[in-house]
Amino acid sequence: MEPDRKRLIVVGTLAFIGIVLLVAAVVFGVTTFVALITGVDGPPQMLVVEVVGEEDLQNASVIHLTDRDLKQHPVLATAIREAGSNPDVPASAPVPMTGAECLVLTESFGVYTANAPILEYDGVYYATRVLIH
Repeated sequence: MEPDRKRLIVVGTLAFIGIVLLVAAVVFGVTTFVALITGVDGPPQMLVVEVVGEEDLQNASVIHLTDRDLKQHPVLATAIREAGSNPDVPASAPVPMTGAECLVLTESFGVYTANAPILEYDGVYYATRVLIH
């Protein structure tokens, strides 16, 4: 009878450890899922939009923005509005954004790529870059 009791204790201990590991894995998975859904996404970033002159447009690809683009991307709209407040004076406008917004802007307009295109809206040309703080 003694060997059966020892085997029962070993199996019970292993089952307890397995349940603890399973619960830890489920908690980790749920926490990761919640973090992804709620937008916890890395260090804060800034979208910097600078007004550029016609001379900077040589051999540059230009994306012409519409009002619809700016409605879909409020971070970009805010940065352009602030940078373009006085088009006669070259200006830059840093605007905070999340990592998800940066990803969307990169996919839509290439703002975080090596050779980011020049964006044009309402006759004013803008260069973009992303700063990580």
